[in-house]
Parts: sequence; structure tokens; C-alpha cells
Amino acid sequence: MAYPYTEKLLQYEFSSEHPLRPDRLRLTYELSKWVGLLDDVNVFEPSVATREELELFHDPAFVNAVESCKTGDCTDWRYGLGTPDNPVFPEIYEAACRYVGATLDGMRELLNGAPGAFVISGGLHHAQRSEASGFCIFNDIVIAIKMYQRRHSGRVLYFDFDAHHADGVQNAFYRSRDVLTISIHETGRTLFPGTGRVYENGAGDAVGYAVNVPLLAGAGDRELVRAFEEVALPLFESYQPDLLVTQLGVDGHYLDPLAHLSYTSKGYETVLRRLRDLAHDNCRHGWLAVGGGGYHVMNVARLWTLFLAIILDRDLPERIPEEFLAQHQEFPLGRCPPTFRDAGPVTQMFNSPEDIKSDLDRVLQRIREEVFPAHGL
Repeated sequence: MAYPYTEKLLQYEFSSEHPLRPDRLRLTYELSKWVGLLDDVNVFEPSVATREELELFHDPAFVNAVESCKTGDCTDWRYGLGTPDNPVFPEIYEAACRYVGATLDGMRELLNGAPGAFVISGGLHHAQRSEASGFCIFNDIVIAIKMYQRRHSGRVLYFDFDAHHADGVQNAFYRSRDVLTISIHETGRTLFPGTGRVYENGAGDAVGYAVNVPLLAGAGDRELVRAFEEVALPLFESYQPDLLVTQLGVDGHYLDPLAHLSYTSKGYETVLRRLRDLAHDNCRHGWLAVGGGGYHVMNVARLWTLFLAIILDRDLPERIPEEFLAQHQEFPLGRCPPTFRDAGPVTQMFNSPEDIKSDLDRVLQRIREEVFPAHGL
């Protein structure tokens, strides 16, 4: 298992007040090391992506625009730079290139025979070909898949359970049958980026190869697992991908301050265990897992540490070590439990369980009618 990491990744910091805190990477790394998980992975310093690699997806003019902002004194709204979501900071170009480089290094390890890679810094799924968006400067996921496609003609299944719709990845492959994108997310009616409706299902010969399961605010483990089992699982078994790429953002967790979903560790664990087994049994080129959203620093650290344990099929202690918490008192637990797994179900205050269920019923029926036929289902 490849695990590219360096403290240089912490230089991707928009501002001290910005919700995307680089400390979440540091704490994830340190907590995973504390409980012994990093003894079982290949930790190495990631490279910095080259311009040629960036242009596997991004428009050269956009790359020029980001590079011209590397002094931190730049605003170019044409390219989504200098906006409230994407304020420019010193050395933004090199920091963004290192994020891409880490994900590309994970992909290289797969191409060289590694069974999997977990790139906690990756997952910038909103970046478009010519625009930064939603905290994402360059789209490391798309670039990594493009790199894979230069070496292989295999099928790629991209699965994303971040609370926010994976619009950048979907748009990049919207007319391709070689990449099947599946995104389970909070409906765009209540959350950025406002896309990911069920009728966004591909174009041209690729109708049915973009799949969206939007959930009403308040949806929890039941809806996440149901969407996975009734949509992602049959599509995985039909599509038979050679490579699995997953974005594992945890902003759908009930503690996250930016979204309105109610997932717990139980729902995440159910899905991840199935993904692990499916990748092991079916994907000859392995599993590239990347991070993504998550804006409660300590919650991100404990969940991504749990995810790594699941991917590796390793046990964890019940509780986060007291010594670790004592060393990081600047990041209080707050409502976050001092355990790796959540204790029980969550009471949410957004939509009624009946409305959430009936809305998901409608979404799933439309997917069966408009997506499944393209896959012989």
C-alpha cells in the first residue's frame, strides 16, 4: 500500500481562517502512525507534478494563470482565482502541483504493481479544465486517471461519497464510456456546487456512464448504504472495472460544519469494506483512494485513520490514544467522540425520515430506468 506524504503538503493553505485546514493531513498522518498503521504501508515523499502532467487535463492558459499567481498577489476571477473559496496564497502553484504529484505518485505505484494507494491530500474533485473551484486548484483525480489511460485501455470506476457533488471529475469524462463516475452526495438544492442531479447521466454514446445519487439534507447511514447497494454495487459488478478510484471525503459526517448529512462511521465502514473486497477480487490494476472534504480537523484524522485500517484489514484500539489527544489540545474534540467509531445513530433536524426515504425512492427508480439499461441491468 502506497502512502505519499510530506509536511510540505501543509503549504496548501488558503488562509488561517479558511475551512480547508492543512492540519487535518498532519493529524491524520500522526494518528495513523501512533496506532501502528504506517508500519504496514510504504510512506514516501511525493513529487511535484510537471507542467506536462497538469496539461493532461488542464488548459495551458489556466495553468499560466495559476503560475502567475505564485507570489500570492493575484485575482483572476475568469479562472476562479482570488475568490472567497479560492483565495490566492504565496507559492500557490508549487503547493497545488505537489498535491497533484502525490496523487500521481500513488497512481504510479499502482502501475508498478502495488495493490493500492491512499493519498490523503488528494481528492480535489471540483477543479475544472479552465477554472479553480471549491477549494480545488488542479484536479488531481482527473489527471491521475488520464495518466492511467496513457498506459492502459482498461475501464475505470470512480466512486465518490463526499458530501459535495464530484462535478469536476464528472465533467471531464461526461462523454466517455471508459470511466464510469458514481457520486453519492447532498442534493445541489442545499449545497455547493449545485449540480449532481439524477438526470445528469452522461452524453452521446456515454449516456448512463455518469451516475448521481443526490440525497436530501439529513440523510444518514441508511441512505448511504442503500444507495451503494442498490446503485454502485450492481454497476460495479456489471462494469467490471480494471481500476477503482475513490474519493473518500468525510464532510458527510454528522459533525462536519459545512454540509447537512448525518453519516456515521458505521455507514462509511460498511461501504469501505465492500469496496475493499470488490477491488481485491475484480480490479487488476488496484485501488487508488484519495482524501477529499472534511472540515472538523480531529474528526477527519480519526475517520481517515479508521479508513486506512479498513483498507489494510487491520484492527484498531477502541479509543484514540489519550497521549495523542494531549499532544494536540489545540484541536479540541468538541462533540467528536474520543473513539475511532461512533457510538450510535444520529438525530438530525433537516428533513423527516419519510421525506428522505421517498425522495431517495424516486431517485433510485429514475436511475433504474435511465442508467441501468446502458449496463444491461
